[in-house]
Amino acid sequence: MVVLFGLFVFATNNKRETQKFKRDHPLLCFLALVVIGYLAMRVFGSVLVFIWGIMVPLTLIFLHASMRLRNLKNKMSKKLESLGLKRTPMGIILFELGLEEQARS
Repeated sequence: MVVLFGLFVFATNNKRETQKFKRDHPLLCFLALVVIGYLAMRVFGSVLVFIWGIMVPLTLIFLHASMRLRNLKNKMSKKLESLGLKRTPMGIILFELGLEEQARS
């Protein structure tokens, strides 16, 4: 709706004829804006649900996986955690849930 309103303001402020029409018929312009906004939400509603509900989380998962560092410090930390010398927050959560033993096997 913000993009639609921005386009409306941009379109009506560039030409003298559209400025005059907007000034002479404010209710008609408002109703046209509301109807076009309703139709846009009706058409793009399911697409937006798909994008925000499925594609954004998948994108964040792939972005996180591609930026993880696989270096010597990470390997040492995992080894120390497996020996029980160091506890990470996820390790504590798994231990409290009783899932730590399942993860090792």
